[in-house]
Amino acid sequence: MDSKEPFHDPKYYRAELDTIRAERMALRSHVAGVQQLKSKFMQQISKRVFAYWYGTKWDFNGTTETPQTGSIACGYFVTTTLRDMGVPINRVKMAQCASEEMIRSLTTKPYIYHLSGMSLADFENKLAKKGDGLYIVGLDNHTGFLWFSGEEHFFIHSTGWFPFKVVKDKICESSVLAKSNYRVVGRISDDADFLKRWVNAD
Repeated sequence: MDSKEPFHDPKYYRAELDTIRAERMALRSHVAGVQQLKSKFMQQISKRVFAYWYGTKWDFNGTTETPQTGSIACGYFVTTTLRDMGVPINRVKMAQCASEEMIRSLTTKPYIYHLSGMSLADFENKLAKKGDGLYIVGLDNHTGFLWFSGEEHFFIHSTGWFPFKVVKDKICESSVLAKSNYRVVGRISDDADFLKRWVNAD
């Protein structure tokens, strides 16, 4: 895990979500373009959502909606954080379905990539060549987010392997990614349809 992540007091989390909603309404009011929506989405989910969840305990049956309280399974981590961002999503139904089904419900075919059967280095390089972005990744029995920003490439997930909590791992060091035979990713940050659903959600 990236040990440089600062601690964020969960008592401020709901206020952060209110700020996200206010900024989303502002983006909607002046009809922001796709690049502006992408930039704001990535900034908000990184600084105002993920930052609060690091260190939250993992459990296979974990369904908490509050960071640092209770536990959260990998699928629920993905759907809860997206729901908290304002993405219109059925948190429970999507958390319990297959990861590829979840990805297909959120993004369109041009932004879905099947990248099984290659080394972790090749997997990382192929995605890095597509540019900065945020992806949802589906593995053999796991799901999470992939973050690409400049030279920073991270796997953000609630892991059922040590240390059994929400972590931010370097992709190149992730044994979870390396061991999975199956890898499907959805590049949600660049899909105009996804971003418009997000910014226009009630």
